[in-house]
Amino acid sequence: MIDLGFILSFKKEFTLNKKSTFYLARHGQTEWNIERRIQGQLDSPLTDLGKQQAVLLGEQCRQLKITQVLSSPLGRALQTAELCAEKLQLNVKKVTGFEERHFGCWQGKLISEVNTDSKYAEMTSQITECKPDQGESAIQSLTRFQVALKDLLEKNVGDETYLIIAHGEILRCFMADLKQQKQTATGYDYQNGEIIAIVYDHVLQQFLI
Repeated sequence: MIDLGFILSFKKEFTLNKKSTFYLARHGQTEWNIERRIQGQLDSPLTDLGKQQAVLLGEQCRQLKITQVLSSPLGRALQTAELCAEKLQLNVKKVTGFEERHFGCWQGKLISEVNTDSKYAEMTSQITECKPDQGESAIQSLTRFQVALKDLLEKNVGDETYLIIAHGEILRCFMADLKQQKQTATGYDYQNGEIIAIVYDHVLQQFLI
């Protein structure tokens, strides 16, 4: 006779201890990365090196048992994701909320054109409400990304192992919050094609490293 009480207890215990591992990576190098031009939610294509970085990322992920490749809808992330997915023989899914931070009036400008702004260090190296005109603050972009990520993970408890292709500033904000850092380096310090393993605890609803 099947002990339904034992099965239900086991399922409850399994759920209570459930954690999901996923992998974050920054897109490959772009033309504007070389120019040191702020992309934000504008775009520029991958360079030849950027394409190589994407292919290498896909090869490195073969041993990670990735089941789905997710991407920011922005072109440079999608191009990276598609090159990775080809190596993994998977499809790519675009996820709204994974876009880069919107840098407003700074977008399309060289870093040298905006780094004299008195708020530049705060906007690029801290997690505050400070933002460029018509842009997002670090807190706003972080919250947007976290909400999209948690929604995805809560709907697929343990069913998937994701590779998520995102952006340097989003990674800076997310990792700074995770490490409880008040002062950080800039998003450019997360290398193109760099991969980071993250664990999500479904009980605590927290990200862990």
